[in-house]
Amino acid sequence: MESTRQSGPRPGADLAGLARRVVVIGILVGAPVIAGTWIADQDTDRWVRWGYPPLGAVLLVFGWILVFRSQWSKQVAITILVLLEVAWIAVAWGRLSQAADAPGAWASLMPTPLLGVVVCLIVGFLFQRTRTALVHGAVYSVAITTVLAIGLARLDGGAEYQWLAVRYCVYLGVFLVLLLVLSRAKEHVTSAVADAARADATASRMRDMAYLDELTGIANRRRLLEELGHQAGLVGPTHRVSIVYFDLDHFKQVNDSFGHDLGDRVLRVVAQVAAGTVREGDLLARLGGEEFAIVLPATDRQAAVQLAERLRHAVPRELTDAVGLRVTASFGVTELTPDEAATSVLRRVDELMYRAKAAGRDRVQSTESSGAA
Repeated sequence: MESTRQSGPRPGADLAGLARRVVVIGILVGAPVIAGTWIADQDTDRWVRWGYPPLGAVLLVFGWILVFRSQWSKQVAITILVLLEVAWIAVAWGRLSQAADAPGAWASLMPTPLLGVVVCLIVGFLFQRTRTALVHGAVYSVAITTVLAIGLARLDGGAEYQWLAVRYCVYLGVFLVLLLVLSRAKEHVTSAVADAARADATASRMRDMAYLDELTGIANRRRLLEELGHQAGLVGPTHRVSIVYFDLDHFKQVNDSFGHDLGDRVLRVVAQVAAGTVREGDLLARLGGEEFAIVLPATDRQAAVQLAERLRHAVPRELTDAVGLRVTASFGVTELTPDEAATSVLRRVDELMYRAKAAGRDRVQSTESSGAA
């Protein structure tokens, strides 16, 4: 059954999902590098020998969580980020403590430990709010710089390399500012996407109000008239369009005897039964009161009569099961003619439906035959 209700579009790019994908790609690229470095340097570098296997294991587990347990990704990312930051500080201090002089110490920190700090800053902005990530990154930058400065001061030639550590801190500060700008831009995009999604949801609700029947959720008279006008322009020898029009028999007695609440339940059940009977692409509409119509594209009158007969049997049976009342319906069936006005075909099919009522109700009346219950 055709419906005017549309689900809202996904609000633009999924930025959280993009962040996860970026980190997963980084892990996939970094894991072989970590493995290769371990194989090459484990005999000469104890930090690589003992540090890289757990680092690789943590990153692989993190990648698995990002792919298969994305709901945990933010909490796990922050935890791993803090652990990595502590690890890089420990590695930096350990390498400085091992070195014989400042040039050798500085060389031992390049490239992995110092570049690892930069990676931590990026991950912080991917998984934290902008302000939190900025403060976090600034504190970490100052902490790593302080460790470098103190460690280098203890070594021969350390004064010159202390200035390199300060310059490194300045570079980290510039990098943080760039990340801040990008993160602000991301927030603006997110806000704009959210505004667009809200506007689209509002427009969708307005479309629903314009084209959907409030009680049953199917199309209303306005939508029916539009569809009839559209199909009238398509009707031809290879595209026949039929209209089924039906009205519940003695429905006023249902409202008078049992109340309008039960009457509304009856109408909703009828709409559900009809919606389950028509095809995808057919249009089911409620014109008002207890009157319903179905537009059946690519359907001749004979097939439309068969559908009407199925509905004629299904409606009272389903109503008996759902609300404990047996209510029948009378049907009119006709075909739309080329360029016929919607009001014209509705008058014709309405007359056929009343002929069915005059003939005893609970029957289908088509243009070519009187039908029988």
